[in-house]
Amino acid sequence: MANGENKSSSDMKCIIIQQSFTGKREFKVTTTPKPPSPADGEVLITVKACGINFNDVLGRYGLLEDLPRPPFIPGFECSGEVLDIGSNVTHVEKGDRVLVLTRFSAWAEQIVVKKDLVFKIPKEMSFREAAVLPVAYLTAYILLFEIGNVKSGQTLLFHSAAGGVGVALTQLAKLVPNLTIIATASSHKFDALRAHIHYLFEHDFDYVADVKKIAPEGVDLVLDCMAGDDCERGLALLKFNGKYIMYGTSSLLSWDVKNLFGFTKGMSTWWQNDKISCLRLFQDSKSIHGFNLLQLLLRGSNETRRYLADIMHKVFLLYREGKIKPVVDSVFTFEEVNNALGKLIDRQNIGKVVIEPCLYKKSDKVKKLKTDSTNDGHSSSTSGPDDDANDEEDLDEFQQISSSSS
Repeated sequence: MANGENKSSSDMKCIIIQQSFTGKREFKVTTTPKPPSPADGEVLITVKACGINFNDVLGRYGLLEDLPRPPFIPGFECSGEVLDIGSNVTHVEKGDRVLVLTRFSAWAEQIVVKKDLVFKIPKEMSFREAAVLPVAYLTAYILLFEIGNVKSGQTLLFHSAAGGVGVALTQLAKLVPNLTIIATASSHKFDALRAHIHYLFEHDFDYVADVKKIAPEGVDLVLDCMAGDDCERGLALLKFNGKYIMYGTSSLLSWDVKNLFGFTKGMSTWWQNDKISCLRLFQDSKSIHGFNLLQLLLRGSNETRRYLADIMHKVFLLYREGKIKPVVDSVFTFEEVNNALGKLIDRQNIGKVVIEPCLYKKSDKVKKLKTDSTNDGHSSSTSGPDDDANDEEDLDEFQQISSSSS
């Protein structure tokens, strides 16, 4: 790979995860040859915006399964325009605005992907909204309605309510009548969230006793992206015939990742999740599930990809009906990727963080996001628009969507 300053017409800018001689992994903005013309069943896309997920943070520290060997281009979701298509691609054409779900390689100016997970986006949707939609809303929809099978009159508990999946869960949960919503979040985010969640608790304190006061018989559905101590707490809070679903392990980075002792402490706490008695589950009539969207992308069959495509089209319909609205916390350039990841590590974001090869000029119109999050001055804290959409809605829109769905 060449240095980004020596970029030629045959090169593209990208972000890589590289590993130093000491074993330390770090992000680097560089250039690499542009991808070749798409082959059979492939689509070439010019990337406009990329979503950042907590799994990107875990990948940065080598904590994801099946990571490519460095150097590699990270990123699981992006949006852009179709530049070219291979043979046997009929659902998109050159110039179409699309979003992409992929396993790595999204953080680049161009990407070639299989056609199955490329989707035309609604004309009302901005590139930034599209870039943060697939991982969060596919995950949230499957957790609530496919695995969780949540119903009216039940009680739901989930964590990280201000994160990408958390916002999606909040909006989608509003579609279920008479559903009691309990969530945890950082205290400085309460003002933005409390109008949309019935009971909100600070995650760093033991919330079990408070939740039991609200739901003496227990909680019907627990959605856990934290793991660690929250696994034991979640199982203890489940009611008879309740469901616990683990879909993340962000407690791995609950301590200062620069501190080796704290990091080791996080690892040791997380591994306690193995201490689960199947006999106890049988006696209490409780069930435990795991959901890993990235593993579906890696190991899934054609049937799995059709399943994800079906869910994606349901999510698009909800967007067109005004029932959901992706929330973009802030936008950074590729060169600011470490600042972008820092927002997630410090848990300062409400909604999703976006990185772009370059910030588009029309983003200057956008209103600042109304949160208590601090900004380092290098990012454009916006939720759109880009060059195709009038997307000046921000967290206020999230509040309106959540309120109107209740």
